[in-house]
Amino acid sequence: MEETIDLQKLFIVLKKHLLPIIITAVLCAVAGFSLAEFVLPKKYESAALLYVENSKNSGEELNINDINAAQKLVNTCQIIFKSNKMLDSLIYELDLPYDYEQLDKMISVTSVNGTEVMRISAAHEDPQMAADIVNVLVIQAQEEFMRVIKSGSIEVVEYAKVADIPVFPKPMIFCAGGFVLGAAAAYIIFLIIEMMNVTITGMDDLSKIYGVPVFAEVPDHELSAGKRSSAARSDNRRRYVLDENTPFAVAEAYRTARTNLQFSLAVGGKNIIAFTSANPGEGKSTTCANMAVAFSDMGKNVLIIDCDMRRPTVNITFGINGVNGLSSVLGGFCSLEDALSRNVRGSLDVLPSGPIPPNPTELLGSGMMARLLEKVSGEYDYILLDTPPVNMVTDSQLMNGSVAGHVFVVKENSTEHPDVAEAMDKERLANGKILGFIKCFCTSGGKSSYGKRRYGRYGGRYGGKYGYYQSYGYEYKSEDKTEG
Repeated sequence: MEETIDLQKLFIVLKKHLLPIIITAVLCAVAGFSLAEFVLPKKYESAALLYVENSKNSGEELNINDINAAQKLVNTCQIIFKSNKMLDSLIYELDLPYDYEQLDKMISVTSVNGTEVMRISAAHEDPQMAADIVNVLVIQAQEEFMRVIKSGSIEVVEYAKVADIPVFPKPMIFCAGGFVLGAAAAYIIFLIIEMMNVTITGMDDLSKIYGVPVFAEVPDHELSAGKRSSAARSDNRRRYVLDENTPFAVAEAYRTARTNLQFSLAVGGKNIIAFTSANPGEGKSTTCANMAVAFSDMGKNVLIIDCDMRRPTVNITFGINGVNGLSSVLGGFCSLEDALSRNVRGSLDVLPSGPIPPNPTELLGSGMMARLLEKVSGEYDYILLDTPPVNMVTDSQLMNGSVAGHVFVVKENSTEHPDVAEAMDKERLANGKILGFIKCFCTSGGKSSYGKRRYGRYGGRYGGKYGYYQSYGYEYKSEDKTEG
């Protein structure tokens, strides 16, 4: 899978997760402050200033050579101050429980801005001890300097004083650092999660990703309707069919899809539309039923045919109790008129699936099915086919020659991009036309682009998802899917 990231996506992730990022940053800032204030040992630093003079006679007039020589002596002094002899004397004088290496880390000797002034400092958890270490070194330095260098002198500019403010740790610095690191870490984690998430979200612009238009984004029915009644809980499919109680946002989304679909059909000349999805449970039957109702509300003569013979739902959706259906007509057990349910909703007729046959794929791909579709196409303004998921079986592809194209239904935060890519590949290999997407059960309602993403083929993950393969011998022998 390849993915490109643009600045828009980065800002979208920041905006989407801004509150948890801020909360994480604040918590890390508090943790950093607490660590510095209450956990880490405090260190105090004391420093003395020494002036290194090259000439033995302080009354002599200094020249540039003396100044350069003095600056070089400062570098020599830095070595002398950390010599073992000086450190031994320091340990003996103060009775220190440290070795050379530990003292070397405590003591620092530097030149002040490249001048003849030398700064010697010591850091210690005890502020008095830090000052004592520096002052003892200063006192010993003059004698040791004269013994080693035998020329020049060291003058004390300023003795070390006991510090009352620790130099480490700085609570405010730790607090600011914790805030920045916490915010950065939280943002990176959320960005990685978003990048690894392959489900379709409200931020995905499907038209840019797949080059296929999105007819509408249908809001989640439950979120739009609020709390549902006990009667609604007992009949989900009936509850999702458009009626006078349907929330305006949901009804308007289907009307938008209807209009866009009409424009898409204007140049094709065919009036048969197949509704499908990549996998089951993504809302294609509900969407197909509601689109049929939406066309019927325009006064159009509409026929919906349940071609999902393995798991039919249209009869439940519209409350049809008849025995006959599509399988009965294709099997020659009854006429089309006997199987049709007329005027179920206004000018909407329904042809249910009928009894579940042992050979649904053969029936849908038969010449009788093609002739049936040709017959009804002349009698109705629109014919909508509720077909099985593409990644489950090949049923929907068998009717490609008779339909204007397929409308892919995807479910926000459920359908995965690799599944959609696989389904679209299968349709195109079967010379099918993809009219567009309808995204259902949307919770965000906003369109944003994450940039173009291309997904490879993700096979071998669909076994056991649907009840197709347990009926009449249609089942997988392993997790690797083999269609048939």
